[in-house]
Amino acid sequence: MSEGKFVVARLPPLQGARNLSPRNTGKFEGFNGPSYKVGGNVHVLPPPKALRPYVDTKAGELDSWPAHASGHSVPTTSLMMTKDKSLVLVSDEQMGKPNMIPKPRFLEQLENYLKKELRALGVTEVEPNELRLQAHREVFEYLIEDFKTYKPLLSAIKNEYEMMFAYQRQQIRELEPLKQMLVTVSEQCDQKIMSIRDEEKQEMADLKKENKNLYKRIEDLKNEQKDLQTQVSKLHDELANQYKMYRDEKDARKLLQSDINDLRYQQEDYQMSQKQDTEVEEDPVMLKIALKKARDDERAASQRLNEMVANYGDVIPRRDFEGLEKKHNELLEQVEVREQDFEKLKSEHDALLDVHKQVLKQRDEFYTECETLRRSSTPRPDWDRCADSVRGGMLRWKELSEGKTSNDLVDVLLQEMASGETVDTGGAEYFDGQGTGPAVPKYLQHDGPVRNRRLGKRDASLLIKDIWREKGAHDAAKSDGVRDKMADFLYTYLERRFGLEQMIIEWGYNLHDACQRYAHDEHIGLFSGVLTEEIDEEIYHHQLQLIQKLMNHLTTIDMDKGNQGKLSKADFREGLASYLTGVDADMLNAMMRAAESEMDNKEADEIEYKNLFMEDDEGRTGPFLDEVRKWDNNERQSYVDEIKAKIGDASPVQVDILKRAILQADIEIDNVKMDKYVTWVYRSDKPYETEPLEQSAIIERLLKCNVSRSGRKL
Repeated sequence: MSEGKFVVARLPPLQGARNLSPRNTGKFEGFNGPSYKVGGNVHVLPPPKALRPYVDTKAGELDSWPAHASGHSVPTTSLMMTKDKSLVLVSDEQMGKPNMIPKPRFLEQLENYLKKELRALGVTEVEPNELRLQAHREVFEYLIEDFKTYKPLLSAIKNEYEMMFAYQRQQIRELEPLKQMLVTVSEQCDQKIMSIRDEEKQEMADLKKENKNLYKRIEDLKNEQKDLQTQVSKLHDELANQYKMYRDEKDARKLLQSDINDLRYQQEDYQMSQKQDTEVEEDPVMLKIALKKARDDERAASQRLNEMVANYGDVIPRRDFEGLEKKHNELLEQVEVREQDFEKLKSEHDALLDVHKQVLKQRDEFYTECETLRRSSTPRPDWDRCADSVRGGMLRWKELSEGKTSNDLVDVLLQEMASGETVDTGGAEYFDGQGTGPAVPKYLQHDGPVRNRRLGKRDASLLIKDIWREKGAHDAAKSDGVRDKMADFLYTYLERRFGLEQMIIEWGYNLHDACQRYAHDEHIGLFSGVLTEEIDEEIYHHQLQLIQKLMNHLTTIDMDKGNQGKLSKADFREGLASYLTGVDADMLNAMMRAAESEMDNKEADEIEYKNLFMEDDEGRTGPFLDEVRKWDNNERQSYVDEIKAKIGDASPVQVDILKRAILQADIEIDNVKMDKYVTWVYRSDKPYETEPLEQSAIIERLLKCNVSRSGRKL
């Protein structure tokens, strides 16, 4: 606190100093010596003969305190019991006991003045304080002024203290930015640590899940192995039984064969014995001739068989030959058809090549003509700017301007202006109050006219950006973690910023009017939907978190590459693909083109990725982040379309049907998230007690809710 804020009154001059002087001895005859005048008051000195040399002539000795009084200057304290039966310490001064050894008058006045100032400033407690220092500084200045002899020394001491105080204050002021920078760096480090922890948590969760699946797989394999071992042991037993049965059958067969041979031998013996008895003995010469003839026949048959094998060993059967011949004919027919098709395609290809050459020639001619017209023509106006001046916004302007030339667009704009359908940016001078009913938001509750400030699009964007920033800080300070509704917070924000009730209502109506006029703008339309509770506020915060985490992910890649503040296009593309799970090649190419369009040097191989996350004073970002938000919206649309497909043709839709459809579309969703979606769709904390809704209303509300897939897409 500066010394100019508190000015302490100076002490008045001592009164009655003549009677209190310690030099009042018997030789003193009164103040009849020389006199001097200070501030209009005449002060008379004693005669010179009454002064003791080198004693009374010394400056600064106003009064003397007895030497023996210094040992008894400490006031005594005693215990007293108050009315509430408690003991307190009370000094002699508080009890009204007089001091037996009086202090010098000047010292007593200084002490009383110091106590009075400390009580007036409310700093009676002994602790470091600027006000206490100021009071003591004033008392010290009085001492310096009154003690003339020691004034130079005391002034030098005071100056040294003051210089040291000023130096210390300067040091504190210089260290304050370092402290703030340290706090900022600490917060950034904490955020980075938290993001790393979040990524590690997700990775640990995935690893735990994979580990659990592997354990389950191992258990299944163990069970399968046990089943196989059981089957092997069972097959071993069956094989042993079969082998035993085979041996028994083999032994029985050998015995049976032995019995058959015995019977055959017996039969042959019996027949031989019968032959010898009945038949006549054959001629050996005839038998010899028959044996020779049989051997010749056997030799001829063997030779003929060898010739047949040698001649017809490589010949195939007639059936196979006929099958192969039929297949060969079919293949010949197919080859002929293919040759005819090939000739036809070749002729068509030659015709297409000729057409292609003609098209290339026409393209070159049109390109030359286009360049000529571009150099000779004036820049075309941005007709989309007219959407802000046409009632209905961008959608109606696109309907009016579709397929029309510049002259036609001028005629359309003139017709809209003549019919009064253009948006009057000035509007009426006053808005009509919507009343004070319970259905009217608090920031619009007013009876009577409200002045129209004609709030422009830029001013509305700046105000909305400040509202988002203040609401984020307000919700973060809450202990319950529940966000306030935007309509309720808007009144609090306007009250804190403007204060006056009239200004609150005026700015509330003007912001409401601007949100309606500029609802076609993406940022203003999102704020308007959140304000009217048509759009989930979590969509806005989800997009901010998506952008922040994407920037942290790219920063981590940059730090691994050396922290140069730049990434090559390949690393940047790989970073986008690794973070934005499920992004397709077309969307990734669109993001890369948008990022390259924001580069100063289009031909550079590196991208300064941090510049892509900058926003202007209205809160708008570049084409790259617009493509990221577009991808996020497409993911939400795809998720809702899948839920719609699972619902089928059911209409109206009950709560159980919606929950079953969400679970079928996202098998890994938890109950908390599902209850949040259902509560938003049915606009009730008890959805089972509400009436079923039409399928179109269900899908529309899901698109305006912060829905996202919890697990992987099946």
